[in-house]
Parts: sequence; C-alpha cells; structure tokens
Amino acid sequence: MRRIGWFVAPALLVALAAPVAMAGDYGKCTASTQECLDMMAQKLNNKGWIGVELNDESGLLAITKVIKGSPAEKAGLKEGDVLFAVNGTEYNEENKEKLGAIREEMTPGSTFTFTILKNGKKEKDMEITLGTLPEDMLAQWVGKHMLDHASTENAEE
Repeated sequence: MRRIGWFVAPALLVALAAPVAMAGDYGKCTASTQECLDMMAQKLNNKGWIGVELNDESGLLAITKVIKGSPAEKAGLKEGDVLFAVNGTEYNEENKEKLGAIREEMTPGSTFTFTILKNGKKEKDMEITLGTLPEDMLAQWVGKHMLDHASTENAEE
C-alpha cells in the first residue's frame, strides 16, 4: 500500500508538493542534504494541508486515515471516502497538468471544493479550507526524507 500525505505529496494531490530536487515520486534527490532540508521545509510550510492519508493502489484516492483536528475532520471526511475531484477537476492522469496548477494555488487558508465519493456511490461536494501542516508532522516528514537522503548519499560513497 502506498500512502500519500496531504497534503501530500504526489503529482495529483493537494498540499505537499515536493521541490523538484527532492526524491519520492519525483526520482532521485539531486540537492545536498542541507539544501534539500531547506527546500523541503520552506515548500511544506507554504503548502495547504487537509489532513488525510490516502491509498491510490486501486486507481482511486481512498482515504485511509483522517488526522484528528485537521481540516478534513472538521469538514466531515471519513476513512473509506474517496477523493474524486477538486474544484470540478477529476483526479486522473489525463488532468495531471491542470491538477498541478490547482495544487500550486493550495496555500494555508485557501478554500477548495472537493468532490467525495461516500460508500463508493454518492458524490458530495465539500468546501474545505486548508490549514498549515502541524510542526510535528513537518518534522516527521522532513526527518524521514533526510534519513532516506543520507542513506542514499552513504550508499554512493
């Protein structure tokens, strides 16, 4: 199962778009460890956060976890819901560029309309105002990437 943090973030999702030099879904990190750390912290601090973890193995963006106190929880998202679209644009490869442009607009305090599939059937539009990634989560994600980064650097030496 591949987990995606909102947030988080892969090319089709909101909130956590990694700098080009960073690893993850983007390939091998090419920056120095310190440069990568600085870029990642700055990028993540400026991205809006919804507060869900997703699984996209089935081709759908199924919510596997809703973070307590998050904008997602406040909006009523539940585990098992599926993110279908944002501002009318469906999450799919065909819309990758358009979704990337939408993602760039996703900053803390901005509001977006998410179309949700509930119980695999109904579509429901929910307006969600994005928050700021909590410091403990920022530290966790940056720390994990830095461990991966350091491991990659050590392997190359």
